[in-house]
Amino acid sequence: MKMTQIDNNEMDSDQLYENLRDFLSPENSLKLPKNDTTSKLLKNMYTESEAYIIVKGFKKTLRPILGWAIRRKIKISKQTLNQILEEMVYKGKLIKKGPFYLIFPYIPGGFEFYFTTNRDDPERMKSAAEAHDALFYEGYPLGLSKMNPTVYRVIPTIEPTKKTYEINKTLDVEHHVLIYERMEEYLAEKHKFAVVPCSCRTAAAMAGNPCKRTDENFCITAGVLAENSIKSGVGREVTLEELIEVMKKAEKEGLVHETFNVQEASLFICNCCPCCCGFLKSVKELGNYGAITKSNFEPQIDHEKCTLCEICINICPMEAIHLTNTDASRKLNIDYDLCIGCGVCASNCPQEALLLEKVRNDVPVKNLKEYYKKLEKSD
Repeated sequence: MKMTQIDNNEMDSDQLYENLRDFLSPENSLKLPKNDTTSKLLKNMYTESEAYIIVKGFKKTLRPILGWAIRRKIKISKQTLNQILEEMVYKGKLIKKGPFYLIFPYIPGGFEFYFTTNRDDPERMKSAAEAHDALFYEGYPLGLSKMNPTVYRVIPTIEPTKKTYEINKTLDVEHHVLIYERMEEYLAEKHKFAVVPCSCRTAAAMAGNPCKRTDENFCITAGVLAENSIKSGVGREVTLEELIEVMKKAEKEGLVHETFNVQEASLFICNCCPCCCGFLKSVKELGNYGAITKSNFEPQIDHEKCTLCEICINICPMEAIHLTNTDASRKLNIDYDLCIGCGVCASNCPQEALLLEKVRNDVPVKNLKEYYKKLEKSD
């Protein structure tokens, strides 16, 4: 799609992109640092015309706005504005629902939609991906630990959680496995599903660091996001039954289920690897455990069943499992400080020697509205 440009006579380029950086870094998001890497990121991700429309036309991130309200602020022709807005929607820089346009903070939302959609100029996207990758090593994701509540939480694997439920269903209600902890019931609250490309793995590959665990698409959208991704051609529609099989296959590849840290059925679930996912990578490489909320489960070892095959050691995304050698024997051990309770080890154990046990009862925020209210109170 050809890029439409408009004249910007109000501010120089550097000031425009500094204003854009500030706009995409509201209080309830991960804030982009003010440096040359961020400048490279934004100047490749957004043309000057797009940056100008965002800065001058939109009031806030996550606040829907009508096209005529944007045009009233910018004073350009309706045809030109509509063309640029539709180009941005096509490339994943904006979301459109009916007559309303919506823009996300860079994280969470903006980065994910842009690289999942993957429709911008390839050279610009490659440069943006390189800058995004560089920001990680400049300490950018450390700000995730300051967000209260955290953005993402881990959902444990499907079959091991079922077994936990069977074991715990007669116990005190405090220990019951709840709907938001059981993948099938949690997803069933939505009625439309789509499998979409993973933004993190797409960006990592563009930056020259392809995923070490998988080359398949495993991330999913649900509800209105699924409808949007199917309509745009980005997502592949699947049934709930097909989706569960996708999730199980993701577990076999050693991927971690993560979603927004709320109880209500989410609009997306990411299947994450520790080499590409900004959240897991931040936890594993930087010890940034405040970036995600662990699941309420931990794997327990049945040493009588364990054959020391080491499958769990090799597949654990956090490298939390190891063998201990003594004079008398070799024994499997789990470092629970590193463990995030994803259950990937239990899902892949051929001897069923690893079972999940519910050890915490951390309760996510009830819904997105409450989530943002809590964030605003914590600022």
